[in-house]
Amino acid sequence: MNLTTALIVVAVIVLLMIRRYVGEPLEARRLVTPPLILIVLGGLALSKVDFSAAGHHAVTDGVVLGVSALLAVLGGIVRGLTVKVFVQNGHVWYRYTLLTIAIWAGLIVLRLGQSLAGHALGADSDVLSAGLALVAGLSFLGEAAIVGRRAIATGAPFAPRGARKAARSGVGLGR
Repeated sequence: MNLTTALIVVAVIVLLMIRRYVGEPLEARRLVTPPLILIVLGGLALSKVDFSAAGHHAVTDGVVLGVSALLAVLGGIVRGLTVKVFVQNGHVWYRYTLLTIAIWAGLIVLRLGQSLAGHALGADSDVLSAGLALVAGLSFLGEAAIVGRRAIATGAPFAPRGARKAARSGVGLGR
C-alpha cells in the first residue's frame, strides 16, 4: 500500500469516527458502503502484492492476515454493541459513545501489536500494509451488522437519503 492509499484509509476512518461521535441519521447505504469500499481497496492492494517474491512466506502471511481479519470483525461487533442507536425525527439515528472511542483506541493498539507480531513471525510488511484497508473495512462491517440489527429492532425506518445534510442544516427537523 502506498502512502497515498494509507492516508486515504486513515482519512476515511477519522471522518467516519468524527461523524459518528457527533451523531447522525442512520442511512442504510452509509452504514454499508464505507466498509465495502475499504474492503475493495484492501483486496485491490493485496492483489498487487507479489507473493512469489523472495522473503514471502505465504502460509505465515495468510495466517497473520486471517487472524487480523477475524479480530477486526470481532472488534467491530464489540464496538457495535457500544453505539447508541435511537429514534429521532421519525427515523433511526446513531452515535458513538466514549466507550466506542475507547474500544477504537484499544483496537488500534491491538492492530499495531498484530503488525509487530506478524513481523516477528516473518510475515511480509507489504502484505500487512496492503491488508490495512481490508481489515478496517471488515471491522466497520462487523460494527454495521450489530448497529443495523439494533436499528431494525427499533421499528423505525432508516433515514432517507440526504437526511444527514438536512440534519446539519436543520431543514425539516422540527427545530
